[in-house]
Order: sequence, then C-alpha cells, then structure tokens
Amino acid sequence: MDIMQVRQLTFIHNEKKRWLKRPEIFQLGPVDLSVKRGETIAIIGENRSGKSLLAKLLVGAIPADAGEIEINEHKYLAKYQSKDNKQKRTHDIRMILQHSNESMNPAVPVGKILDEPLRLNTDLTETQRRSLIEETLVKVGLLREHYHFYRHMLSDGQQQRVALARAIVLKPKVLVADEPFAALDPSIRSQTVNLILQLQQELGLAFIFISHNLGIVRHIADRVIVMENGEIVEEGKTETIFRWPQHLRTKKLVTAYQSLVPQQTL
Repeated sequence: MDIMQVRQLTFIHNEKKRWLKRPEIFQLGPVDLSVKRGETIAIIGENRSGKSLLAKLLVGAIPADAGEIEINEHKYLAKYQSKDNKQKRTHDIRMILQHSNESMNPAVPVGKILDEPLRLNTDLTETQRRSLIEETLVKVGLLREHYHFYRHMLSDGQQQRVALARAIVLKPKVLVADEPFAALDPSIRSQTVNLILQLQQELGLAFIFISHNLGIVRHIADRVIVMENGEIVEEGKTETIFRWPQHLRTKKLVTAYQSLVPQQTL
C-alpha cells in the first residue's frame, strides 16, 4: 500500500544574468513518485542532478512551484507554506541531516534539542514530552540519561543517533535523508544502517535517501531512482537496476561501482 504519493512536483530556479555570466535556469520535474509503507528508496545521480533539491522539496524545506504530495491521505500543495500545512507535513515527513554534529547546538542538552519539535508541533504537556523523548532515546540505542548530555559528551555515533531520534520523535510516516552515512566512519556507518533497518521494521517507516555510495544502496534499498538534469531517467527494483541498467547515466554509475568491486558478480 502506498504511504506517500508525489504528483507533478516541479521547481524552477531562474538566476538572472550577472556581469560576464549567462543566466542560469534549472528545472526539476515534474516528478511523480510513490512510496510504500516500510519501503526504502535510494535516489542516485551525478552532482547537480537534482537529488538534494528533491529531498528538500519533499520535506518542505524549499517551496515547490507546483505539485502535490499526499501522505497517508493527507494532501499538501507543495508550494503552499501556511503554518497549518507545514505543521501537519512536519509530522508526516521528517529529514535526517548529514552532519549530525553541526545540527546540535553545543550549549543545549539532548533533551532540549528533542523537545523543540514536540513543543512546536504538539499539544503534549512537559511531562508527556519528557516521557516520549526518553522512550525515543531508548529506541535509537541510547540511554534515558542521555537526555542531560551535551554534544561534546557524545561520540560521533551517538550524535548520529540523536539526529535520528529527532527525526522520529514526531512519529513520521516517511524519513528523508541526504547522504546520511557520508560523514561516518565504516563501523559507525554499519551500525547506523542496521539501526535504521530495525526502526523500519518496528515502526513501518518509509525511508528515502540520497547517496553516492552504491554499495550501501545495493545493500538496503528496495528500489532505486536515477536522476539527471532534474529528471527521473530510470527507476526500478534495486537488483534490476544493478544487473540490467537501461539509461546511459545508470550504466555509467553502475560501471563505476563495478570497477570498485570487481570481485562481485552483477
């Protein structure tokens, strides 16, 4: 069953001509996309293909020029930025930031960081918020006592878990992440991947992530979307994309991946 449907999502960036520079026009879309409950979708492509922009449009960080996003039968006009519309959308779809340490204020304890989205987007009492925050910390593999910790008291892996806790504390249906594993060392990256897969099973979350690491993409994605110049040029089941790529851009990406893992048969 589809938990999210994106219809005709469009964004047009038109930068006016500057001295000795030509005007730059970049259009993303129109994009049509459906996501199932518990599904993991990877979005891949070269730099400036529109991957990160699509992620920001989905979570509402940037207003689109046209299009509609439907999550669990709640419909949002992607360019409509009213307070009520943004608040409901914030509940349904959340983003995991790439650099977890940069997203944490060093002067604010973990509990207060996690309390902010609850205070701004729910009617829960302070006691109820505290209880939910502690439960969420445990879900991501931390302790209730981490409520009182500051950034400098946490390892890189723990900071990433706090970022994940902040993303799921509002109980969203969809998580969107732009290169969530790029800044992590291999051991922490593996732990984070396994944690996200575990939370998907427990909470039924859909996960959309942008990545240049095709090894991780092949390991955890159910479906792959390939973008070029603001358009989806190919999509399909992960193994189908890796074994039988059709579009030239997909073939180049898969070939580059193969050259790094020659021992693996595709």
